[in-house]
Amino acid sequence: MSPKTGIANFLFSFVKQRKIIYTMVIRDFEGRYFSSFIGLPWAFIQPAASIFVIWFAFTYGLKAGVTSTGVPYTPWLIVGLIPWMFISQTMIVACAAIPEYSYLIKKTSLNVSMIPLIKVFSGMIVHVILIVCIIILLSLFYDIYPSIYWLQIFYYLFALTILLSGIAWFVASVNVFIKDMAHIINIAVNMLFWATPVIWPYSMLTGNLKYIALLNPFFYITEGYRYTFIEKKWFFEFPEMNIYFWGVTITIFVLGALTFQKLKPDFGDEL
Repeated sequence: MSPKTGIANFLFSFVKQRKIIYTMVIRDFEGRYFSSFIGLPWAFIQPAASIFVIWFAFTYGLKAGVTSTGVPYTPWLIVGLIPWMFISQTMIVACAAIPEYSYLIKKTSLNVSMIPLIKVFSGMIVHVILIVCIIILLSLFYDIYPSIYWLQIFYYLFALTILLSGIAWFVASVNVFIKDMAHIINIAVNMLFWATPVIWPYSMLTGNLKYIALLNPFFYITEGYRYTFIEKKWFFEFPEMNIYFWGVTITIFVLGALTFQKLKPDFGDEL
């Protein structure tokens, strides 16, 4: 099957089974949060606690008042942390997607390729809610009000979906055969957190390190959120960043899709 045919078949399956996918995304979301005693608030308690600890350490411990561009550090930090939390959580939960939905592989007509995407879209629900919380927080406490630049959040959500889809396909398929993948991803997430300019500014890098940082697609997303909500810059003002990001992201997307398609026929035997 040629890549064009594979993409066409995938899009056709996605449209045809959109109602099933929607139902599974809602059920996955409810199962992740509503099955506990506290329920949905856990989706906010955990990220809020992490944000508070990091904010407290940098605001009062390291006394980071404002960034080099004059932006207060607290909103700058929070805006960068929100997409990172979506990224890290999706990478972790996507590992177990195939075993979790193993009963669907042989008993339904659902395209198996959709299963890892369920985790992406389920996490997107919480992410969108947190974005709304950001908007309220910025407006009420930091006098940062909606502007035309905020519309490009839809572009970054699309870019983030493409990136996470490729990652989800890869980790979900490999985890079926290599059970240590979840541990590897946990370590990778911790390393990437400190390697990505989430709590430290990109301006600290000099020389070739700046170009190396551009190879990290997560940097493009976290910085893009700051361009959108705080710094009022359009994504197309940085052609170099766009080229690096989409080059890396398309590579990850294609690699993830090819890996999933290659390993998919053996899922049933392993599970």
